[in-house]
Amino acid sequence: MSSPELPPVPPIIAQLTGPLLLGHFFNWGLFGALTVQVYIYYLAFPNDRPIPKTLVAFTYAIELLQTVLSTRDAFRNFGSGWGNMIELDAVGWLWFSVPVLGSIISCTSQLFYAWRIWILSEKIWVSIIIAILALMQCGTGIYSGVFAHQIGVFSQVQERAYRTTTVWLGGTALCDVILAASMIYYLYKSSTGFRGTATLLTKFIRVTVETGLTCATFAILDLALFLAFQQNNYHLAPSIALSKLYSNSLLVVFNARVRIVGGRNPDHSTPSANTLSAEDASRFFSRQYRSKQSSGGISFSMSQNQTVDGMSDLESGSIPMTDSMKFVRSSSDLNPPRYDNKTAHFDL
Repeated sequence: MSSPELPPVPPIIAQLTGPLLLGHFFNWGLFGALTVQVYIYYLAFPNDRPIPKTLVAFTYAIELLQTVLSTRDAFRNFGSGWGNMIELDAVGWLWFSVPVLGSIISCTSQLFYAWRIWILSEKIWVSIIIAILALMQCGTGIYSGVFAHQIGVFSQVQERAYRTTTVWLGGTALCDVILAASMIYYLYKSSTGFRGTATLLTKFIRVTVETGLTCATFAILDLALFLAFQQNNYHLAPSIALSKLYSNSLLVVFNARVRIVGGRNPDHSTPSANTLSAEDASRFFSRQYRSKQSSGGISFSMSQNQTVDGMSDLESGSIPMTDSMKFVRSSSDLNPPRYDNKTAHFDL
């Protein structure tokens, strides 16, 4: 019994397989970068709060699943089903690994940033807007994935699911832009006037701009390619790896607190850039307590493990400020700052 004849290979085969191949390359490369970032995070910050540690573990688990499923489709397209146009046109597991898991990852990241903005600003309406946009794009992304699974073939997905895909990617980009603008605004308002604090705030603002605009740019690029080229797979090149951008951006923000001693970064090349005298520290914390600023307090975790000329940091009259600065929401019933002699930690 002869097997059915396969459809001929079209002349635009490179426009169909090339974006798929590049998308899988980007996906694998970004997963490797994410693995390194997760390792650095758990190595450098073992004492972080449970929320960020759980978030990192959840993100990495989802990305591992996404990589396995997308790799299975890559082997089907370029291995076992090579030359078979029916296999190439089949959606496979990409309906789940790209729109569904990608929407969950981006929504989780955006909700975390919305929570951070609420802590920084104590204005819940900004976070509510961001949360609504995040949940909207997540819902439409999951719906788009399920709808693509029902359609079953790529050649019809772009024609029949372009509305929900437009809402999904457009909402994702809009949410990223609002997040970046809000974080920059509230971080800028948190300036204290001290050089060390200003350096750290500038670093966080720069990282926020870079990560937020990167995610928004690739979401817009994915949407533009999806709408402009409906006869090929150009949009799959950024789409397959889109979730990895959100995951890596989240880990970049977490790992921005890492300090490389003796590195080339001029922000840490001199003691004045990361050192606060004991007198200035006392005056700063006293001012923070009296003002009870509505924009939130700042908690510095200070270590006395380093030494200066054989003396501890406290004995030498200076307290090095680490990069583990955390912004916490001021409580309505603040207590006076407490100082722990063992850990050199001020609680505001």
